[in-house]
Amino acid sequence: MKTAELNPFIRYASLHSTEVHRSKYVSVCYDCRVFFSVKATGVLIIGNEKYDISNNTAVFLPPGTHYRFFFNKENAGRVIFINCDLVSDFSYMEKSLGTAVEEIFDETKVTKYPLLPELSAPIVKNVPDIYHMLSRITENFMGKRAFYREESSALLKLCLIELIKKTKESKHSKLCESVMEFIRENYADSSVTNAVIAEKFSYHPYHLSRIMKEETGKSIHKYLMDYRLRAAKNLLSTTAFSVEEIAYKTGFSQTAYFVKSFRQKTGMTPKKYRSSVTLNL
Repeated sequence: MKTAELNPFIRYASLHSTEVHRSKYVSVCYDCRVFFSVKATGVLIIGNEKYDISNNTAVFLPPGTHYRFFFNKENAGRVIFINCDLVSDFSYMEKSLGTAVEEIFDETKVTKYPLLPELSAPIVKNVPDIYHMLSRITENFMGKRAFYREESSALLKLCLIELIKKTKESKHSKLCESVMEFIRENYADSSVTNAVIAEKFSYHPYHLSRIMKEETGKSIHKYLMDYRLRAAKNLLSTTAFSVEEIAYKTGFSQTAYFVKSFRQKTGMTPKKYRSSVTLNL
């Protein structure tokens, strides 16, 4: 999936008070979730990671994310809640899919499709600029005027793009950011190697890889391989492409090398990984 293909379908949008909230259970979302804190503070736990929530904190969660909110009682605020898909493929499912507690979560109900790589993992960022657009979306779903879904979809796309841009802002140098962007845009090309990337930026492969390692903790080869394998996991769990097709689509010139690399990274073969995930195609 590319950014140009981003076409959000919103099932639910509303503004809720956080007056007394302390979650008793871990929740799991069936479709994407977008949250935005309006003067609410607290903590969000995703897996083993803990994130502080403050005013103007935006949260994006892809389908199947396990999460838990703890909002401060003494500083009650409000939170915008949006349930959506990144595409309109499942627009026939207009009603909210809801959120399940971890114990009764049904994997088969998850809306599955290839995600935009930048939106395939949770994002938690302070992004005050998107508040008015998200607020407009909640107003649209309350009033349900003509074309409210279409307008809301366009607004949410802008919000998600802002989140992606905010995520890409980092401590990395311009050179390092450019290398990572090049990899994200060209990882599917099997001819892309350390040497090709280094030549693109007029550096010796060893020197450029050392810069990458110092700034990101990963060499060029490691970053490229991790990105390719992440894309492969996404395709295995959301499409019916064969292992051979996925190897080709993620930049591996030989299926055997793809299978070996995948096993080293995940501890299982691509076929075993796919069988462990219930497809809903």
